[in-house]
Amino acid sequence: MRFFVFLTLCLCAVQARGQYEISLKLPRSNFMALEGITATVQITNRSGTTAVLGGPGRADWLSFEILSGAGNSLAQMDVDGSDLLQVPAGGTVQQKVVVTNAYAPADMGNYAIKARILDSKSGTHYESDRTRFSIIDNKPMWERSFGVPEGMKDAGAARRYALHIFRDFDSTSLYVRLIDDRTETRLNTYRLGPLSMIHDPQITLDSQNQLNVLFMAQAHVFAYAVVAPDGKLAKLAYYSDEKNGRPMMQQTDKGLIQIAGGEYFDPNKPEGNAKKVGGKPVSKRPPGL
Repeated sequence: MRFFVFLTLCLCAVQARGQYEISLKLPRSNFMALEGITATVQITNRSGTTAVLGGPGRADWLSFEILSGAGNSLAQMDVDGSDLLQVPAGGTVQQKVVVTNAYAPADMGNYAIKARILDSKSGTHYESDRTRFSIIDNKPMWERSFGVPEGMKDAGAARRYALHIFRDFDSTSLYVRLIDDRTETRLNTYRLGPLSMIHDPQITLDSQNQLNVLFMAQAHVFAYAVVAPDGKLAKLAYYSDEKNGRPMMQQTDKGLIQIAGGEYFDPNKPEGNAKKVGGKPVSKRPPGL
């Protein structure tokens, strides 16, 4: 697609201007429309003295600006700076911020983002260079309409689950999107994990209208995701097919979903506890999870 034009561009923008050296990094250069994007800002103090950023009663010291491909400002987000941050001379701090909390690009195209910090002492602003990224969207591989169950917010409202296959330069991922079935408003979009199409995903709704998806994440590793009617991820578990065969979803007479076959493991468990939980060591954690 033409939006992949930034393949050769670096994902890290660095600008050194006097007192501070600022870099802004994104996890990759391509994102799904309305996906949450987390930026990492690294700030190195080159002033020769301890720098004081933010603090009670002071102005917010960190902000982000998203720009169109043509360089026009689309949105700015200020980060709460009420907590005092001191950076020693020559020291470096990092901040991770979901920069799409204030504005998430919905249209396909090329964009840029830059970080700005305010030096509380001098009142001077310092900016990073622009980091470029692209927004991509595609047709869903699977969709299913449902009604929000009783007892939940917006009970009775018509919603729709959609699953998308997202192919980047060197990886393939599975995304879920929740849509208002009446207005077509996209309510939530996020990545479930890496996807291998050696086996087609198993997809179904349970008796509570939760979306259940069992998909292959990599060789011998399957991910089982449950998405609630409000679009939130209710469960994400992993299974190996190396001992008990390929895991499969089965539906009970009451409409509940259970996993048959495979062997559950927790990729977050320390390697020393792997045998106790009957799972794999963390060193075998699927990449991209």
